[in-house]
Amino acid sequence: MLVDNPILNSPFEEPARYWAYEEGQPVLKEGRRPAGYYLKARTRGPQMSLFEEEFVPLELVNTIRKRVKSWRERDYPSVTPITRQLLNHWNNPDRERKLFFCQREATETLTWLVEASPAEKQGIAIPKDNGLTRYACKMATGSGKTVVMGMVIAWQVLNKLANPQDRRFSDAVLLVCPNLTIRERLQVLLPWKPGNYYEKFDLLPRGMLERLQQGRFQSTNWHLFQPRDDSRSRSVVQRGAESDTALCRRVLRELGNKQNILVINDEVHRSQYDFIEVLPATCRTPCRTHDQMCKQRDRACKLLPKAASSLVHRRTWK
Repeated sequence: MLVDNPILNSPFEEPARYWAYEEGQPVLKEGRRPAGYYLKARTRGPQMSLFEEEFVPLELVNTIRKRVKSWRERDYPSVTPITRQLLNHWNNPDRERKLFFCQREATETLTWLVEASPAEKQGIAIPKDNGLTRYACKMATGSGKTVVMGMVIAWQVLNKLANPQDRRFSDAVLLVCPNLTIRERLQVLLPWKPGNYYEKFDLLPRGMLERLQQGRFQSTNWHLFQPRDDSRSRSVVQRGAESDTALCRRVLRELGNKQNILVINDEVHRSQYDFIEVLPATCRTPCRTHDQMCKQRDRACKLLPKAASSLVHRRTWK
C-alpha cells in the first residue's frame, strides 16, 4: 500500500521517524530505522512457490551507530585539534551550504573508528580482509558520496601533515575506480583543480586548502593492477612476469615511496572485487576472462596491504 506522505525527516537532521511494513500495512514508528536487510527465503508448496521476507538486522552497524551518536553528543572526546576544527566546520548550523546528516555521520563513523579511545570501542571487532583494514560507507544513490570522500581525504591528509609521526593518518591518497569516465569525475577530489569539491561544498575552514594541496594524490583504474608479462612476446629483451615491487612502482608512481596510503575504491560494486564474489554463483559457464579477473584481484589484494594502511571501501546501494 502507498502512503500519502512518505517523507518524514529533514535530510539535515538525524531521522526521528520511519515507515515500517507489518503484515503488508504501513506503520509509522518513532525512532530510527534499524540497519539491516531483507532476505527472501523461497519455500515450495504443493500449488505454488511462496516468498517470505525476513528482516536481518546488522547488529555491528547498529551498535556502532549508537556509540557514534553518544560520542557526538559528548562533543567528540579524544579527537585531534585538526579533526575538531573540521567537525565544527561541517556541523556549523550557520553554514550557507549545509551538509546532509548522512554525509556527516558517515565521516563521523570513520573518524570514531580511528580516533575514539579503546574504551569507546570496547566489544567492537571489525575483522581484517587479507591483512587490510576495510571500511564501507553504505549510502543511498544521490546522497553525496563523493562529498564524503572529500571530507575523509581532508580529515586524513590534514591530520597527517600536522602530525607526521601519527600512523593513524595518511597524506597519500589513491583513488581507484573502474573506468576512465568515473576517473574523470573524481578530478573534483584533487584540491588544486578548478571546481574542486573542497571549495564548492565549503569542506575546509579558511586557510586549509593550501595545506591540503601538499598531500599526494593519484587516481587510477582497476585494470592497471593487471601484472605485466612479456615472456611470450617476440621482443629481443624479455623481462618475464612483473614482480610485486615493479608493479607497485608502476601503479603507485605518483605516490613515490609512501608506505601508509589511504585507498578509496569508488563504484566498487562495478569492480572486479565485487564481481568475483557474485560471478561464481551466477555464471554457469566457466570462462578464461573470469579466471584472469580472479588472478588480477588476488594479486591486487596481496599488494595493497604492503602499501596501504586503510581502505575506504565504497558502494552505491539502490
